[in-house]
Amino acid sequence: MEASLWKNRSFLKLWLAQLTANIGDQCYSFALLWYLLQATKSGSALSLLAIPEMVAGLLFYLVGGVFADRFSPRLLMVGADIARVAVVIGVGVMAAYGIENFAFFLAAQFLLGVSSSVFQPARTVALTNIIPLESLSRANGILDTTFRTIRILAPMTIGLLASAVPLSTLFFVNAGSYLVSVFFVFAIQYSPRSRQVDHTSKLTIQQYRQDISTGVSELRQNQPLFLVLLFGNIGYLIWLVTYNVGFPFLAEQMNQGDGSTLAMLMGFYGVGNLLGSLYMSRAYYTRHLFVILMGWMMQAGGFLLLTGGISLHWIAFLGAALAGIGGPLIGIPTVTAIQIKTSETNVGKVYAINMLLFTFFGMLSSILGAVWLGKLPVQQLFLISGLFLAVLTVVGLYVEKHKNAKKHQSFDA
Repeated sequence: MEASLWKNRSFLKLWLAQLTANIGDQCYSFALLWYLLQATKSGSALSLLAIPEMVAGLLFYLVGGVFADRFSPRLLMVGADIARVAVVIGVGVMAAYGIENFAFFLAAQFLLGVSSSVFQPARTVALTNIIPLESLSRANGILDTTFRTIRILAPMTIGLLASAVPLSTLFFVNAGSYLVSVFFVFAIQYSPRSRQVDHTSKLTIQQYRQDISTGVSELRQNQPLFLVLLFGNIGYLIWLVTYNVGFPFLAEQMNQGDGSTLAMLMGFYGVGNLLGSLYMSRAYYTRHLFVILMGWMMQAGGFLLLTGGISLHWIAFLGAALAGIGGPLIGIPTVTAIQIKTSETNVGKVYAINMLLFTFFGMLSSILGAVWLGKLPVQQLFLISGLFLAVLTVVGLYVEKHKNAKKHQSFDA
């Protein structure tokens, strides 16, 4: 990792903000999944839990993308974090009183989705303001490595903490982490990019449509970038339900409902994430699509191993780790390609379009989980997921090879 990045005070503050927020997010995710699993005992219910957040993304990601390109990314991130504090405290109060009104949790997920729809495009744009273009890949790698490291350490620690304190405590820990994140984000200083946008003008409906049109036009004219976005997200059609439903139910069948087993599975997945992220923080690559496809192949292999996890627990942990390696190989090249290959006035909007694709496939995944996949035996769920991702990889490699062949032919001509 480049020492110069750590000497960049604004990057350091952004990194510290992510560090604290990610720790809290892990507390929230674990607590919510386990609380509702015990309350509902339903794979369909767990699948539906992700839908409100995705609906919020479909409605607000483009708004967040336009705002990120036109206004202060720092202030947008601060506002989003403050909103998340309020929502998470509400969830914690509900859990503390043992209220199991599933509709409330769905509403909370929607509000968190609205906040994320503003925060994530703003963070992507903010990074391009404080980091030179040639260092963006490494910066994304560092941020991703931090996230993956937390996914290793936090679930194992949270599993022990959850056995000693009320589960609702974890929600309040998450709220506190967002407050710390607000402090660091607000302290970020950067020089705005050199672009000719009148930030003082009122954002009308017509101007909003024009801004979105410029982002869409850029993707139409940049087929390699469009393919990166497409193949970087289509695998989530199966991944989301496999992770949100498959992991909790596999853990319950492995160890008769002990929450520490779910924490261990998530922890081993995090180990794989860290290994993949460390590799990506050092790797030099120009074929973004090829790296993404290798990530999906890793996920496919891991899910296929997880089919044998009930009878052989070590196979489950190995499969979780292998699947985890693929995550950074998918996410980092996708974001880096957006930041590098997109014109500087459209980074937020193209990132928002990327997240819309993720949300679209994620919603389909949740629907599939609710009506079909979530009702299957867990071994069948992992088998179908692994085979789907393997086929996706083969198709993607064919497209990537065909694209490169046409490119070489053009050069020869």
